[in-house]
Amino acid sequence: MSILDAMDRFLNYLSAGQSKQTVKTYETALNRFREYLTEAGTPPLDTPAAQLTVDQAIDFVHWLLGEHFRGQEVPKSTLRTYLSSLSRFYAYLLRERLAEISAADHQRMVDSYRDFRKGYQRPLPKLPPEGTVRQLIAAARSRQVNADDHSARLRRLRDIAILEILRATGMRVGELVTLRRGDLDYRNQAAIVHGKGNRERLVYLDDRAWQATNVYLHARQDGARGRALYQLPVVARHDRAAGNQVLPLSTNTIRRVFEDCRKLAGIEQPLTPHSLRHAFATKVLEATGDLAVVQDLLGHSSPATTRIYAKLTSQRLHEAHQRAFEYGKG
Repeated sequence: MSILDAMDRFLNYLSAGQSKQTVKTYETALNRFREYLTEAGTPPLDTPAAQLTVDQAIDFVHWLLGEHFRGQEVPKSTLRTYLSSLSRFYAYLLRERLAEISAADHQRMVDSYRDFRKGYQRPLPKLPPEGTVRQLIAAARSRQVNADDHSARLRRLRDIAILEILRATGMRVGELVTLRRGDLDYRNQAAIVHGKGNRERLVYLDDRAWQATNVYLHARQDGARGRALYQLPVVARHDRAAGNQVLPLSTNTIRRVFEDCRKLAGIEQPLTPHSLRHAFATKVLEATGDLAVVQDLLGHSSPATTRIYAKLTSQRLHEAHQRAFEYGKG
């Protein structure tokens, strides 16, 4: 059963004992959750409900206040409605055994939502633990493929390029799948990204990401058949159904790439493409101390959306200070 099917079943379940207005309110909240999942690389139509996690429910609140409401002040009553809707939906998944969520994880979500209601503070985005990004990319690079299988070799090079690009640019998955070869800026080792609200921005690739991208594109040999290169996607499908066509990837495919590499690397912590966006923002802010730079590189329309990373950086600095001076040891 897909996530979308589970949502429909949940709304049908509600309609038996709730007013039409109440059901409509819950449906609105779930529609926003669908938008978040799609942007985070988990399309509800194609993803099994069993793959839903508590971390997605918690990260959704950050996305809701930052990306959806663009950092504007949200009435507490509206926020409570969204949180209640998601809480009840997850409780339904747990009760009907439609998602593999432990009781402890569900309680973590309940506690997080309760704390958020009380403090009305935007939750900190979940960062991947130190070293996991390097492990993820190393796993993609170490993958063994049949030297005679051209498609398999292209998939390996593509997956390396995907991870390196997202690591170095903080791009959204939806932005990467729409990136065309004509968007690449070879003079500046950069790319023009078409973001939310039809806003364009320039993102820069470091040497590793730029090299991985060009090694992959060279191996594709798109120009061999006289194609107009500028129109072709930067990351493409390499499966039997695509044949000789150069077709763009889906966000769901990128999610699967992440999951496959996570398992190959032996990483137990949940990791999504959006995790790399959080890691990118924090790294840039720690290096520059400039929220405006982070805002521009991420493509945030409101500075309020970016301020969450200032809180995150302060928290990490405090933790580092505690370790350095051994708090509590006299």
